[in-house]
Amino acid sequence: MEPLKTVVFVDGNNFKNNLKAFNFYSDDKTSPYHYRRFFLDEKHFNWRKFFIDGLLAKYTKTSGYDFRLIRVYWYNAASIRPYEPNETLLDEALGQCRAICPWITREAVRKLAAEWYINERGYFEIAREKVYRHIQSEYNFIQFNYVGEYVVKPLEVYKIDVDPEGCFIYQGRKEGEKGVDVGITVDMIAKMPNYDVAILVSGDADFIPVACHLKDNLKYVYQFSIAQGIPPNVTYLSPFLKDLVDIYQHCDELELLGDCLNRYSVPSDILRAIDKRLAGLRSLTSTKPIPTS
Repeated sequence: MEPLKTVVFVDGNNFKNNLKAFNFYSDDKTSPYHYRRFFLDEKHFNWRKFFIDGLLAKYTKTSGYDFRLIRVYWYNAASIRPYEPNETLLDEALGQCRAICPWITREAVRKLAAEWYINERGYFEIAREKVYRHIQSEYNFIQFNYVGEYVVKPLEVYKIDVDPEGCFIYQGRKEGEKGVDVGITVDMIAKMPNYDVAILVSGDADFIPVACHLKDNLKYVYQFSIAQGIPPNVTYLSPFLKDLVDIYQHCDELELLGDCLNRYSVPSDILRAIDKRLAGLRSLTSTKPIPTS
């Protein structure tokens, strides 16, 4: 039997949020990550090991089929919503901020919201220009597609606080990406003649209709997720489609951090924290129950 032609569709925002579940503090008090967390993201992993040595190998073991990877399509928002100052929203934000910081001024809130938006836009642009472009150049089977909009609301207060030096810490609300799931759905249907298996890396329930449509058209639909912990104590980070698809597979924490981590991209003090976590997980796998007579 010929290998099954396989295309992987990655919901980038959903996947990024799942990766951020793996975060660490440093034991080094001089490290900037001693008091704030270090979050793992897309630039910290070897994607050849993840997709080819990990993902496809798991499906071969489960199904008995061989798979030929055609492409990994990785979707992220094409633009960030522009910031449009609104005096009514500013009044509401001022009220929320004064509940925590009664002395804050209207102009201070206006400035904090604008600065927060500028920083968010900078992170958004850097991810596309440096992180995603580098990954695509490094792994020729990955293609980043950009569709939809990243929605942030600077004048909806998610957090307001004051640091030890008296400076305000302000965060607006990140609503997430809009329209990306529609773009993925359209591509999954449009590319149907070119694959036998669609693997969806997302747990978004919005993909239920397209999964059903593909199955009705005699395509295999698989789902892949990452998980915290190791069997039998596993927390799936995107489990919502697992009972609908033909095969569900996951990469547990030991596999993700032990096999797929690009260690050169992580600060040394964070690596020590990761290695401590890995040692703990490995000790669980080596623990065997005592035989009963």
